[in-house]
Amino acid sequence: MAEIEPFRGIRYSKEAVGDFAKVIAPPYDVISPPQREELYAKSPFNAVRIELPDGEGKQRYQNAKEIYSKWLRDKVLIRDDEPSIYPYYQDFEFEGQRYTRKGFIANLKVEDFDKKIVLPHEQTFRKHKEDRLALTVACNSNLSQIFCVYPDASGEAEEYVDKNIGEPLVDVTFEEGIRNTLWKISDPKIIERIKSHLADRSILIADGHHRYETSINFRDLKRKEAGGNSGQMPWDYVMTYLSRGEGQGLIINPTHRMAKKVGDKLIDSLREDFEVERIALESSLDLGPDQISVVTKDPGRTFRLTPKTTREKDYENLAVIILHSQVFGALVEEDKAGVRYSKFPEEVFENVHNGEFDAGFLLPKLKSEDIFKVVLDGTKMPHKTTYFYPKILSGLVFSPLWR
Repeated sequence: MAEIEPFRGIRYSKEAVGDFAKVIAPPYDVISPPQREELYAKSPFNAVRIELPDGEGKQRYQNAKEIYSKWLRDKVLIRDDEPSIYPYYQDFEFEGQRYTRKGFIANLKVEDFDKKIVLPHEQTFRKHKEDRLALTVACNSNLSQIFCVYPDASGEAEEYVDKNIGEPLVDVTFEEGIRNTLWKISDPKIIERIKSHLADRSILIADGHHRYETSINFRDLKRKEAGGNSGQMPWDYVMTYLSRGEGQGLIINPTHRMAKKVGDKLIDSLREDFEVERIALESSLDLGPDQISVVTKDPGRTFRLTPKTTREKDYENLAVIILHSQVFGALVEEDKAGVRYSKFPEEVFENVHNGEFDAGFLLPKLKSEDIFKVVLDGTKMPHKTTYFYPKILSGLVFSPLWR
């Protein structure tokens, strides 16, 4: 089912950039304006300069193209000679425990969603896809990898990759003390065994839905330019980080919500469908899988919501789905409420208690099996549902969309 291929990656030259920690960056969609400026200041070659380029309108994409092309000409970036996959491990601490999340970067065949080979779990925004498509067209490369999860209870593929890594290409400790290590495997026999083991799997998109849908749009655009499907081409693939769903270190945090306008009667209105319990603010993250905490402007008025009824399908009883079906849309008009998303409960508390937002909605953690249940039923979760921690970095390797 899933088709995975090695590729001739484009990587930073150690001789040209020196310290790899100065040129890598978080994913573009979690970089704040102040952090963007910090990354720009780190190095004239930081990956953020092509992921989030300077300029207005369409000129931004032209600027990214010119920078990327110059780095290639000047040998700041070098293309590997042989098709490879790139094992990528992240060693980190979370809630007092040490984890190592293992995976590898390869090219994944771009498949339409109706084939149920590559499975999305979140809805997307059109403007973000338009932005990423313009950047892909300009640079003719995947500048960052999407993050996908594959099911493999045996752990065979992960173990085989682990046995065949040698000296790392990159070994840097980045933000929050997270160690990021990248290797390269070029042996065709090793790669073929990994490909074969994963060939009958469906792949779940964990992070990067906009970039994956952009890859579909880019493929269709190139096929149209070529007059149809002319066989296996570079644009039929998208650079992807693949990690085992049952593996150590697959941490799935929720993305919380804040709303600028919810009206004065929200809590009273919620009592029709929910048991509404007033709780201490410090208990607002003590949630079952179907519970939601509501933070109000008054720090002394925080509430825990528990649905009065249970829905037929297990995944319909997940808090984020309940929030979007029974609160947003029913009691709060999401499009008009000025909703903002945050991975940090502390940010929700601050922005609601200082009066910038009327209310915050805190959600419980999810499990990978919860997400698989949703997507295998042909359903998507609301946008910005999950926050996979830690984020995979940009700038470790780029994938050219030319031969």
